Amino acid sequence: MKKIISFHLIIAAALIFTACTKSIKTDTDTNIPPKEEEVKIVPGNSIEESGIKDILNHSGRFDVSMSGYKGELFIGIDKGRFYGTIKFFNWGNGVPQPLNDLKVTEDKIYFKRVIKTKEDLIKYGGTAYFEQDFYGIFTEDGKMIKGYYRYIGTQDNWEAIKK
Repeated sequence: MKKIISFHLIIAAALIFTACTKSIKTDTDTNIPPKEEEVKIVPGNSIEESGIKDILNHSGRFDVSMSGYKGELFIGIDKGRFYGTIKFFNWGNGVPQPLNDLKVTEDKIYFKRVIKTKEDLIKYGGTAYFEQDFYGIFTEDGKMIKGYYRYIGTQDNWEAIKK
């Protein structure tokens, strides 16, 4: 009798364990953009007008943090122009938001993060309409950006570190 109960417990534990496991997807290539269906490409300035000599130092994925929020900043190139997204892991729906008015130069970056329609609120998970202006300075090697952002008359710091 004990053998039958032990056997059933082992089978039940194995079934529960396999049902609860979750595969983890890792992405080591930092220059792959977020999934196409999630990204709205809003073109920024052109590579030519940016004056940047080494494009790879100014593009790719960055770990971003601002005011306790952690996420990912992506800067890519499409048809000779910069574009980008930002998403936060502990805010909203975790959907990449396009960077508006993106301007990247050899040492600076500027963009707007905007939620201005009801559709934006639903898609990105916000609770109110807003516009944030981000200003940043690249380190010489392009591996870090430090700056500030403005929101409703206030200002706070943000930073991004290349993955």
